[in-house]
Parts: sequence; structure tokens; C-alpha cells
Amino acid sequence: MRFSRRLAAIIALLTAASIAFGDACAAWAAGSDTSSARTTTPAASGGPDLDHLLKLPDSDYGFEKKGGATRSEWRARFLEARSSVDAAQAALAKAEHALAEQGGGSQAWTFTPPGLPEGASSEPNDGAQLRQEVKKDRAEVERAQSRLRELEVQANLAGVPDDWRGSRTEPSTKNESVPAGTGGK
Repeated sequence: MRFSRRLAAIIALLTAASIAFGDACAAWAAGSDTSSARTTTPAASGGPDLDHLLKLPDSDYGFEKKGGATRSEWRARFLEARSSVDAAQAALAKAEHALAEQGGGSQAWTFTPPGLPEGASSEPNDGAQLRQEVKKDRAEVERAQSRLRELEVQANLAGVPDDWRGSRTEPSTKNESVPAGTGGK
């Protein structure tokens, strides 16, 4: 019992000493003498306020990042997204042109009778393959445009400046080779 009382007294004494030592160190760091630190409250001891701690440093470390990426990384992302849209649109235009050229020939009207395998006709039916290719290319154009729109949204949310996004020559968001009202089907 005596030991526990002595231990409690020692712990209380050490706690009081550490608090006094902490106040003295804080006052010394703030530039005042230790006697004035005893009379002031601990919050006024010169510690940083919460606004100061939550603010990012103003110093520039040689590069600036927005949304976790530098200027060159954002430009590369936009260049890749725009080039994939351009490539998909070029492939679609090529497939549509081939389908349009093939559409005027007799092969466009060749059908296989029911019950026979598809390859049983005397002439090859490239029209079906071209239509499938056009359909696939249209889907790829939509995916590439969607990826570019998502990148634009990410950049807007990250506060990326327009000059970080590369050239503003946006690829067309619609396919001019398909007349309005056809629906592309």
C-alpha cells in the first residue's frame, strides 16, 4: 500500500514537471521568458494554429502537380486519348468507304438459301464482314470518345489548366460520314 502511494506521488510529480517543462520550452520557442509562460494559457504558447497546419506549403519543388500528375503527364494523357479517337474515326471511315464501294455490286444482294451453310454460295459475301467491321469500329469510336470525356472530367475536377491539356483541336464527337437520321444501323 505504501509502495502504491509513493508510486502515485512520483507519477504525479513527473507529470507536473513534464507539463512545466513543456510550457517552458514552448515559451522559449515563442521568444518569451519562462515566467510569463506560467501565467498564460497553453493555447497561447505560440503553437501553430489549425489553418496553418492544413494549408499546403507555398514553395515550388521544381514541378507542379494537379490531380497527382505533372504538366507533361497530363499532356501525354490527352495526346493518347485524342490520338485513339482519331485512329478509331479513321478506321471507321475506311470501313464505311469500303462498304459503300462494295454496296453497289452484285455481291451485296447475294444470299444463302435457308438450310445451307453460309459458305455454300458461289460468290463470297464480304458485305456482312464489312458491316460487322463498321459496327465494331463505331463501337470503338464511342469507347475512345467516352475515354476522352472521362479524362476531361478528371482534369476539370483536378483543376488542370487548359494549357496542360495539349492542343485544343478536339476530334469530332460525331461521325459526319453517316447522314443524320440513319442511326448508323
